[in-house]
Amino acid sequence: MATAPRTHYDVLGISRSARAGEIVRAHDRIVAEFKLDTTPPDPRREALVHEAFVVLSDPDARAAYDRSLAAGPAPASRRPVLAAGAAAAIAVAAGLYFLLSPAPPAVPAGRPVAEIAAEVSRSVGRVRAFDMAGRTIASGVAFTVAAGEMATACEGLAPGSQLVVTIGTREAPARVSRVDEALGLCRLAVDGGGSWPLPTGGPAPRAGDKAYAAEVTAGGEVRLSEGTVRRVTGEGARRFVEATVPAGEGIGGRPLLDAMGRVVAAAMAVQPGGDARHVVIPPAWADEPAPAAAPAPVEPPPPADAAKASASPDPIRRRAEEIAPKLAPPDTVPKDL
Repeated sequence: MATAPRTHYDVLGISRSARAGEIVRAHDRIVAEFKLDTTPPDPRREALVHEAFVVLSDPDARAAYDRSLAAGPAPASRRPVLAAGAAAAIAVAAGLYFLLSPAPPAVPAGRPVAEIAAEVSRSVGRVRAFDMAGRTIASGVAFTVAAGEMATACEGLAPGSQLVVTIGTREAPARVSRVDEALGLCRLAVDGGGSWPLPTGGPAPRAGDKAYAAEVTAGGEVRLSEGTVRRVTGEGARRFVEATVPAGEGIGGRPLLDAMGRVVAAAMAVQPGGDARHVVIPPAWADEPAPAAAPAPVEPPPPADAAKASASPDPIRRRAEEIAPKLAPPDTVPKDL
């Protein structure tokens, strides 16, 4: 008796009523098994697990897949009957395909979490904006992209507001140096921040990838929240990452890192009760050169009289010459003198 074809739910070992969290946990458990030294390589199963997770973690794709399962296979009377020789040939061809097909590229295991956390702790801080009265009007997260330059979400940064970035126990004044309206991110010139740039670039994030969100606690401590990329969506020229990481207020500008510790996206401000969305950062965005400084104004040369006066080495004598009356001596001396 032929066995029923395995569904995506069977591949992950979950029920058809499983929730999103169960799907993520089942996927992470199987991926962890693949990484064990005692687990023999199985590229075909790895591909099936990845495909199952991509489909079931996307609500729209999962709904379409469930509809196809509900439709069921075609009736037995309508199925084509294959001869034994043809069935054997198909089985042989399928075996050769899996034997000769190149194995899928190995997914890098990533760097140790402790190593990434140590690197992030010195390059991520809390940014606050103050009004003229000293009241806090906005709060978010900033991360270092270049020497003396950090990035954060532009939302809440009013023109002329005073900015302060706190990295650990250090507080450094900052100002908005550049605005990327397309991404909604601002570059900050930070004086005395003393932080190191985080690496950027790397492959574009995909559903199922591991991700780390850099959280900054109320006490200034930087922590990593581990999660998984749920899906990547597009909105105009921008791409957004939705990941299974905590969302909350004051996370605008929070960097999202991949398994290698590279910044791939930055969080936008979260509305109350909403989910965190991270805008994807182009690979070369952090390497864009700073705008050239405006040339200093050229002052006109001083008048000739002023130049001649400035050449006199004695300022008292120079002033006396300026105020002395211009009197000419008489041609002859009177006889009564």
